[in-house]
Amino acid sequence: MKSYHITALILAISLWGCGPKDHDEHAAHSHEAHEHADGHEHGSHDHDGHSHAPKETHSHDGEIDLHDEVAERFGVKFDTIRPAGFHEVVRVSGRAEPSAASQGIVSAPVSGTVHFARGINAGSSVKAGSVIAVIDPAATLGGDANAAAKANLDAAKRELDRIKPLYEDRLVTASEYNNALAAYEQAKAAYSPRANGGRALSPIAGSVTSLNVAEGQYVAVGEPVATVSSAKELTLRVELPRRYLPLASSFKEAVIEQPYTDPVRIAITGTPAPVAQQGTASAFVPMYFTVAATGSITPGATFTAHLIGSGRDGVITLPLSGISEQQGNYFVYERVHPESYVKRRVQLGTSDGQRVEIKGGITPGAVVVSEGATAVRLAETGANIPEGHTHNH
Repeated sequence: MKSYHITALILAISLWGCGPKDHDEHAAHSHEAHEHADGHEHGSHDHDGHSHAPKETHSHDGEIDLHDEVAERFGVKFDTIRPAGFHEVVRVSGRAEPSAASQGIVSAPVSGTVHFARGINAGSSVKAGSVIAVIDPAATLGGDANAAAKANLDAAKRELDRIKPLYEDRLVTASEYNNALAAYEQAKAAYSPRANGGRALSPIAGSVTSLNVAEGQYVAVGEPVATVSSAKELTLRVELPRRYLPLASSFKEAVIEQPYTDPVRIAITGTPAPVAQQGTASAFVPMYFTVAATGSITPGATFTAHLIGSGRDGVITLPLSGISEQQGNYFVYERVHPESYVKRRVQLGTSDGQRVEIKGGITPGAVVVSEGATAVRLAETGANIPEGHTHNH
């Protein structure tokens, strides 16, 4: 009987010592089995059927992790740093103006009243030599002066033709012949063949930009009747800093930037030269150059331009889309391993509006982000990268 009580006591102590532990293990196994039965873990959810790009994670070396699939989705591209040719670049402000060859004035050939040709209005397209208006001198005091000049010319010509053979036969004196010749030359000078009929013609092909007088208005000979502009050329005036005067003759291209439009790269024709200004101490010198007109640049438009000058070798450059500006400093993202990036602070040089010179902070051979730096920056700050329209159903 005594032996039975001792055996029962040992068994109770054994069960008490292992019971809680076995219960916890059993509960853990039961919970794990419950998770498998549900088909997912509680820590990972797909809300509303959308998958979210992961936040960035940092390694112990300060690296930025961004999966290649996410980088490709958001347009991240790479470029290997290699010194190459670049050019001198000067950033200036300017204004577009019509060139001298692209603007013409239609003048009245005679004095009289104006009658515009059919279809001529502001905005009408015309060819060189097109009739813009007809000037009627009949209603003016004294009549058509050019018609009278034509009559005098004809009379002087007949008199010269009559007296010339007589002078050759020594039947008239030299004085009489010289008087007839002088009268003919004076009548010829007074008559304008171009004024015959009073037609005011366009000197160039282009569009009528303004009508300077009204229908039926009296105009004097030589007075402007209309203005015609061509869309072939523009004159660009830029304000060149004086310290860049030695580079003025080397500019061959310009990258024009205007608000709300993409940059436009255009060729500069001729050799631009600054215009000296007397009696001014300005730090800028106006410079004019002619370019082919484009639809994005119109007369009167203001702009910012990058003037492209002589070339330089051994320059490291990157597209502007690969530069990240943060609190006044500039950075690039170097791809040090697959799906791993390091931010490098760089010093910038000149820019042509599309690429920028890297003067320090990165070494040749490095693979850096050239497009889509914003996605890497979002990963760097730990922000969720926008998913777009990817759905899991």
